[in-house]
Amino acid sequence: MEKLTFVATIIIASLLVSGCGRSPAPDPSAGGDTSTPVNSNRAPADVTVELSSNQLSAIKIAPVGTYIFPQEKQAVGSVCFEEDPAIVQAESTLLAAAATFVVTSNELARAQTLYDTNGVSQRELEQATSDEQTAGAALKAARDALRALGKTDAEIDSLIAAGKINSSPATSSTTNWVLAYVLESDSPWIQPGQAADIKIMALPGRAFNGQVSKIYATIDPNAHRLPVRCEVNDPEQELRPGMLANITIHVAPPLESIGIPANGVVREGDGTMTVWVTTDRRHFTQKTVKTGLGEDGEVQILDGLQRGELVVTDGAIFLDNMVNATPSD
Repeated sequence: MEKLTFVATIIIASLLVSGCGRSPAPDPSAGGDTSTPVNSNRAPADVTVELSSNQLSAIKIAPVGTYIFPQEKQAVGSVCFEEDPAIVQAESTLLAAAATFVVTSNELARAQTLYDTNGVSQRELEQATSDEQTAGAALKAARDALRALGKTDAEIDSLIAAGKINSSPATSSTTNWVLAYVLESDSPWIQPGQAADIKIMALPGRAFNGQVSKIYATIDPNAHRLPVRCEVNDPEQELRPGMLANITIHVAPPLESIGIPANGVVREGDGTMTVWVTTDRRHFTQKTVKTGLGEDGEVQILDGLQRGELVVTDGAIFLDNMVNATPSD
């Protein structure tokens, strides 16, 4: 009996020791989350924090205001020649191809007539046919090349009918040209006649006025940019071909909209944009907003704020870091 009691005591002690240091299994019936907790470092929506007097000195607060946001697209480029060398070369190729096609077409017609009267052999007729087909393919390729450079079919037909390159009207001595390369994503916004501001890297502090005069038909497959030709006012004839330029194209009239300083907007890890608003200048609530245009340190707010709301305009990242900081052990 004593041996049985001793054995039972050992078994109970072993069970107690093996259970030391283990957390109890979660009880699904308790309704709690049984998954492993994960620190996402992302503040929940509409989280509110209270700042002490010392902490308030680290931020700035102002009402949501109205700003003027220019609607413009940026591009890089360079000063180019008055006549686009690529277009001049393509037009010359087109005229040569058109002339060759006329000659080969006439020769084929003559060969067909002579063949019907046994004036030429079958081989000569086949050669004339081959020459005409080759010339036709060259003409089509020349037309396609000019289309890629922005020429319309009507302009190409007119050039072929004239049989020579149309001389451009004399350009004013105060006019020059810039070839701009616009991002592929911005290309749908670009239209002929839009105003452009040109800044030349070799002439710092200067700005030249211009406008879009030609939009090429194809996107550069390597840089994924659209070539755009701009006419530039150069009264002092300061521009030289090859000079590097930064171009701003105004794609629409300036837009009046509500906005806040850029320092008041925080991009979260998931890509959303947030701001901090307050009603008493002490308690601050985080809100998700939708942003739009940006200009001179101001960001357009499309959704999430109302004009006149008090918002943190400087130090929003300070509040964001407070909320998202990992608690110390």
